[in-house]
Amino acid sequence: MGMFKFIVGDLVRVRGKDWARRPLAIVTEVKEIRHEESGASYVAVTAACAGELYTFSEKDFDLIKRVERNKN
Repeated sequence: MGMFKFIVGDLVRVRGKDWARRPLAIVTEVKEIRHEESGASYVAVTAACAGELYTFSEKDFDLIKRVERNKN
């Protein structure tokens, strides 16, 4: 599937009005989920928000700040 939209450590916002009380989260895992029989796939993002882990499609998050990486 190539490059993912998010990487571990990114600061993201969960989309939708229901998340107004917990607007920011930190990405903890990004992985491709593939249904073997149909071949359909999507990218699942897990993010920590207010001490809880939530996993949604990458379409359900907006990037707030990209994590900075050392290029050593």
